[in-house]
Amino acid sequence: MFKIKYISLLLFIFITMIYGIPGETIEGTIIDRDTQQPLPGANVILDGTTLGAATDIEGRFTISNVPAGSYSVRVHMIGYKAQARANIHALLNRSTTVNMALEPTTLSGSDVVVTAGYFERVKDASTSVRSVDFEEIRSDPVGAYDILSMMQSLPSVVSGADQSNEIIVRGGSPGENLFVMDHLDIPYPVHYPSQGAGGGPITMVNTDFIEKIDFFAGSFPARYGDKLSSVMDVAVREGNRESRESKLSFDMGGFGATFEGPLTQKSSYLFSIKRSFLDFIIQQSGLMAIPKYWTFQSKIVYDISPKEKIYFNYLGGIDAIDIVGEDSPQNRGAENVAYNSQQHTLGLTYKNLFSKKGYLIASLAQNLVEMTVDVYTVEENAEHETFYNGTNFERETILKADLVYKLNSSLELSGGIKLVNAPNSWEFENASQEIILYGYSHDTTITPAMVISEEIFKNEFLGDSTAFIVPLQTLEYSDHLDTLIDHTYKYMGIHGQVRWKPTPLTELSLGLRGEYNAYLEKGNISPRINLSQQLVHNLKLNLAMGRYYQAPFYALLMSEGKHGRDLNFYHADQIALGMEYIPREDVRMTVEVYNKRYEDMPIQAVFLDTLGRDSLERFENLGAGRSRGVELFLQKKFSQNWYGSFSYSYSISEGVDPRKEETTYYPWDYDYRNVVSLVGGYKIRYMDYDWYNKYKKTLFADLTSWLPIAPADEFEASIRLRHVGGKPYTPKVYDHNTRRWFVNAGAYNTDRMDDYLRFDIMLLQRFYGEKVNLVTFWDIMNVFNRDNPWDYIYNEDGTKDIALQFKTFPIGGVTLEF
Repeated sequence: MFKIKYISLLLFIFITMIYGIPGETIEGTIIDRDTQQPLPGANVILDGTTLGAATDIEGRFTISNVPAGSYSVRVHMIGYKAQARANIHALLNRSTTVNMALEPTTLSGSDVVVTAGYFERVKDASTSVRSVDFEEIRSDPVGAYDILSMMQSLPSVVSGADQSNEIIVRGGSPGENLFVMDHLDIPYPVHYPSQGAGGGPITMVNTDFIEKIDFFAGSFPARYGDKLSSVMDVAVREGNRESRESKLSFDMGGFGATFEGPLTQKSSYLFSIKRSFLDFIIQQSGLMAIPKYWTFQSKIVYDISPKEKIYFNYLGGIDAIDIVGEDSPQNRGAENVAYNSQQHTLGLTYKNLFSKKGYLIASLAQNLVEMTVDVYTVEENAEHETFYNGTNFERETILKADLVYKLNSSLELSGGIKLVNAPNSWEFENASQEIILYGYSHDTTITPAMVISEEIFKNEFLGDSTAFIVPLQTLEYSDHLDTLIDHTYKYMGIHGQVRWKPTPLTELSLGLRGEYNAYLEKGNISPRINLSQQLVHNLKLNLAMGRYYQAPFYALLMSEGKHGRDLNFYHADQIALGMEYIPREDVRMTVEVYNKRYEDMPIQAVFLDTLGRDSLERFENLGAGRSRGVELFLQKKFSQNWYGSFSYSYSISEGVDPRKEETTYYPWDYDYRNVVSLVGGYKIRYMDYDWYNKYKKTLFADLTSWLPIAPADEFEASIRLRHVGGKPYTPKVYDHNTRRWFVNAGAYNTDRMDDYLRFDIMLLQRFYGEKVNLVTFWDIMNVFNRDNPWDYIYNEDGTKDIALQFKTFPIGGVTLEF
């Protein structure tokens, strides 16, 4: 924090030497949302000004001589709903790109009194969907521009802990979210990934690359498959076609640079590189676990013709961390963990507007993920004793194609195919494990160590570090394992959809998806239905239902060896009914109820051992459960200098206890019940005041500009309040004779942690210069320093500790644009 302030001060002093020339451009392309065709003749204006332009034959527009600052951009065209985009920044010496897709409409008269306005309607979705752009992400006070964490402000979207941005939707589990970027499926868009999950502590995607995100929190259309709960579809912007631009950034995520510009008249590039910096700064702080990582991202676009173009995308990360002697739920009871990983996605996307009524988009991608984990103990003689060592390679080659054709204004057909070839390998070594019977004594010279009762242990030995604990005999012994597993997984998915508007007020989508996994030798068919009925000009009733399948993740299949082929897809049947109300163009309220039933989930078969404890066997499709709830979401887009959102959800998520003959439900791990989120922000344009324009030229302004509350050309303050009900957990029982913790044969998740409550504040300052722009942010997480529980840590000596989520954590960041 201290170093960031001084860097910010030096940068600002440099900028203030070159303040002052207004007059830059806002440009972009306007297209038809359904056919992707450019729209000539659309009127584009900046609200509150006389500035505007009309699009040319290719749908492009340019608004010149725009004073630096933030604007709302509004687009009108006959036959389409008016669309607005808020908080667009015009930057000195940089052009700002705004692309919009307009929704066709046949409504007239009173039916269009209130239009979609600031809320861009996502195609093929009727419920549980949100669309966001870069500026909305930047203004959200979750710190470091994390696109996955931002989605947790939506109702029924949660995470397991502050330490991970994993998206868990409507009572689901980790690994049920599909992440797509420019038509490419990306299995791990995070640093330090975990097999079978899609989240992690740090997002790899550079927020500056993002043009738009469509997030489906359930009930997604048939073109998406092999996931149960949600989809995050990210559109990456193109690099600047007119000039070369650069940006330097420094925040808790690391320090990095972004470069963009034209390659030729028909192509552009966008490239960024970022590196963590904590290892440079706090090596002497005593912190034992210091993350080290690199992030790379790039996009190259080439126009084959006015109707054809190709995108080249790359996203990659290299990670390393050594966790030595730290207690963390992530360590799973291990003393020391050395973790190294790298994840890369390389893809080519082709888009062809082959007709005024349709388009084709196809992609070929290669995913490569390597994870190496070494779990070890350090013996008294300083010898490194490996408990587990494993290296996992996950490779995927994915070919996808989607075709959309609009027969007329009321009927559209679409379909596509997805092919996956995934050779995977897992080499691991498991040290032999022993279950030992221990004896206890206060002094072995007087009384030999012997087996004692639980009562004596609790009264005399629990917490006594001077006691003598002596191994008496080995009760069980497991063999040393050194194994290499190689499998190739092949998958095919096909889908088709009919979208029909029988009346101007009714829209119906019928989709069907079929999937086949060659390794499992099993397939499935999943129907999807979306219905939207406009009741009055600003009120809609929405219905979505369908079946969603997902195959067991690769590492689980490999861990089962030959028995992996016995597993099957698992699925969820979902139905959601919602109401959407738009009282004015910048305000929207949605209320939804949903019901979600899980079947055939792969879980480990459970039996009771001779001591009455739960023991686990291999995985089988025995799991089942349900989730149901009600959600309220109220959002105001940025206008009149402020924005905000409020969400509330109440849900019940339960699993079927596989040990009971009769159907008995227990709370699932993410059955949080009540979830509340409040986000809001206010922007002050000090640059509009005469006193500020005089003040910023003073020496005092130069010396105090680094203060978080110092006036800036644009100053924004935002808050985020989040409350989540207590997390269920199953208490463990300690066996002092074997010095091990176990789960007894009782009910699951009978207890709950305390509720989670966190309040964040972010202050964002923007300074405009003649040649350079500066953006700084200051984010204080968990302002009230509340102790939010994460999980229990069960110690070998029979004691347990509570691990906490993030305490008060102030961070800052600086971005230099030139």
